[in-house]
Amino acid sequence: MKKKLVKALMVPLAEYATVSQEATLFETVIALEKSQEKFDQSRYPHRAVLIYDKNDNIVGKVSQLDILRALEPKFETMGIPGSLSRFGLT
Repeated sequence: MKKKLVKALMVPLAEYATVSQEATLFETVIALEKSQEKFDQSRYPHRAVLIYDKNDNIVGKVSQLDILRALEPKFETMGIPGSLSRFGLT
């Protein structure tokens, strides 16, 4: 089996949506949408926004699922996560 390097598979940080840790949830959703519009859709689409601190260090990430959980507190009891594909989320 041929050895694959991670760098051939990774998405460069520069291609990810980023927001300050002081950003609102709305600003984070907009950043994710813009990132998905620009991203090569033949590859795996972005499903997270990277969060940076006041020193521009990446300190975390917020995923689509995190956003749904924030918007709907009862999300976990709403059903099968796979059913989100009808909303464009996987």
